[in-house]
Amino acid sequence: MTVAANRVDSSVAQTMGDLLSRSPLDHDEDFFLTGGDSLRAVELISRLTEQFAPGDAEKSAELGSMLLVAVFDEATPRSVSAVIQQHLD
Repeated sequence: MTVAANRVDSSVAQTMGDLLSRSPLDHDEDFFLTGGDSLRAVELISRLTEQFAPGDAEKSAELGSMLLVAVFDEATPRSVSAVIQQHLD
């Protein structure tokens, strides 16, 4: 994993933990199994989109769509950060 990918992974884990009022999730911990729900998932998508695609409406919409699928498919920091990293590359 590259340094940039590590930063994205850590940021996602921290954001998930913040939304759950706990420490950052481990890289393979599931957001929903640790207390997340659909409202928090929407907030997660919003925060990550704002962080990783700021100021560009088209890129924000694209990342938001990708994150929506990713979060409800496999909501671990590792899988969500992989989607963000793909978007950034």
